[in-house]
Amino acid sequence: MIERLWWAAAWLGVAIALVVSLMPPALDEHSGHADKVVHLAGYAVLMFWWAQLILVRRWRLAVAVLLLGVAIELLQGLTPDRKPDILDVLANSAGVLAGWLGARILPNLPRRLARATLPALRR
Repeated sequence: MIERLWWAAAWLGVAIALVVSLMPPALDEHSGHADKVVHLAGYAVLMFWWAQLILVRRWRLAVAVLLLGVAIELLQGLTPDRKPDILDVLANSAGVLAGWLGARILPNLPRRLARATLPALRR
């Protein structure tokens, strides 16, 4: 049950990344590099979450998440309110690396959570 929820949340994360990245920006251009922190954090969470589900050949997952970020940046060029930014791609890449490292530290989290909650559910 928990693993199914984890998968659903993973796909929801991709959908949220697409929507938030293609809607008019929430931060204005005077906010400095705050949006880079948002990019880094968002892609770290996305990579960490997916890396809990994809346990082998995670480098392929990392490449896929990086390509998602590049594709979204290119799609931003087609919107009236956004433009592609190489610094966003670099922040996304740093986030993917951070998420990958986090998944190495906390592997198999959905299964561990499922095992931890099963005894409580049996009572």
